[in-house]
Amino acid sequence: QQQLHTASTSWAWAQSVAQRNTLPATSRRGEVLAAVAAHQVVVLSGATGCGKTTQVPQMLLEDWIARGAGPDCNILVTQPRRIAAISVAERVAAERCEPIGEHVGYKVRFEHVDVPKGRGRIMFATVGTVLRRLFNDADLAGVSHVIVDEVHERDVNTDFLLVVLRQLLRRRPELRVIVMSATLDAKFFADYFKEPRGGGRGGGEKGSGGGPGG
Repeated sequence: QQQLHTASTSWAWAQSVAQRNTLPATSRRGEVLAAVAAHQVVVLSGATGCGKTTQVPQMLLEDWIARGAGPDCNILVTQPRRIAAISVAERVAAERCEPIGEHVGYKVRFEHVDVPKGRGRIMFATVGTVLRRLFNDADLAGVSHVIVDEVHERDVNTDFLLVVLRQLLRRRPELRVIVMSATLDAKFFADYFKEPRGGGRGGGEKGSGGGPGG
């Protein structure tokens, strides 16, 4: 909280916030946070350039920090390509006016920048890297949120990850999964995650399609 307060009083931070506030995704902050708090799975769609990739992870981290739970916030964000994972991580760190590795890192094959233990974190990674982690850590221990970004670029790895996450949600009801894309059928993905849960646990999925805040 102290780090966030210090950053928020700087000129660079003020400039960054002003720029971030011009993005359509930022205007939907309250709606996104409410949906994630209320549902295990949230499906967000928004046009390319609306800011969902850079802003949604920051919304979640800043909300947890503001509530005094920052160190427990561990957000894993998948990207379809190595260069995207690195470049988006660097962009988010720059928007937060901090060096890469302070609260934002990335992990791709043969290269990573980690965040020190005891801090809230946003980690960007390729889908393949996340699958390799799941091989050794089937429950994604310590991860609070998984954001599957650019899901419209579906391939075998992404489809397999969605299958594994659907199973993982049964074992970890506190885990939050956010599925994001520029163009997707929100109802299709909401129904996909709802199916295995059966009776008595309905209402755990939230689909939000078409709006600019995705």
